[in-house]
Amino acid sequence: MIRHYTTDVLTALRCPEYTGENRCLPCTAVNLVLAAALAAVVAFVSVPLGAAVATVSLAAIYLRGYLVPGTPELTKRYLPERVLAWFGKADAPATPGETAFDTVGFLDRYGVVVDVGDDVALAPAFARRLDDAALGLDTDAAMRAASADLLGVDPDRVSFASGGGSWRVLVDGSVFGRWESKVAFVADLAAHRTLSTWTDEWASVPGAARGRTLSAIRACLNSCPACAGTIRLGTETVSSCCREYEVVAATCADCDARLFETGAGAVAAAE
Repeated sequence: MIRHYTTDVLTALRCPEYTGENRCLPCTAVNLVLAAALAAVVAFVSVPLGAAVATVSLAAIYLRGYLVPGTPELTKRYLPERVLAWFGKADAPATPGETAFDTVGFLDRYGVVVDVGDDVALAPAFARRLDDAALGLDTDAAMRAASADLLGVDPDRVSFASGGGSWRVLVDGSVFGRWESKVAFVADLAAHRTLSTWTDEWASVPGAARGRTLSAIRACLNSCPACAGTIRLGTETVSSCCREYEVVAATCADCDARLFETGAGAVAAAE
């Protein structure tokens, strides 16, 4: 009975938005520094009281992700990019190996995309095949099998998780990759299946380049692979616990699934 009551209390105190997989390392680091400073000040008056303050502070950070209310806003406002980079929060530049593959040239060479005025779109034949492939990914079993083919692992090792504004693919329980939504992931799986029969060269495309290629195809979709709704393109400000930035986002107007998202600055630089 006591154990059950304790579990209920801990569950009520826990804040899943800022703990577990959603825990923000910069926010946690800031709070640990503040907790240590607070405990040290109190310890000058009373060592036992300082130890108690440290214990309570660590418990609060563990259960809620932060000690000081408003920490996400503090880190967003005052932590410089170089500090965020220590925790993998800043935009990381592409390595020379990742930029060697010509994604646009590949898509153009094999007729995956076509010019439409000043823009590009998926070739009608490719788009039809992609839609057909997406229809066959309507169960978790089918998605696991397709994921295993894409990742080169056994289907039993693959699982999925959602929440926090993302769709996560796990291999052996560890996060392998994140997508904007389940629909975005299905679109990538369908594009992978289509490319596998569209050209033999796809099998030799390296892993990092595959991800960029699938993302580029997803950005060219005219309709949602889940509900056939119209894709709406626009810019919006996205706020994370540590950053606030503008993105170009493609969203289904019917089911509201996020299909694609990229930094607006990167798009502007490429134009």
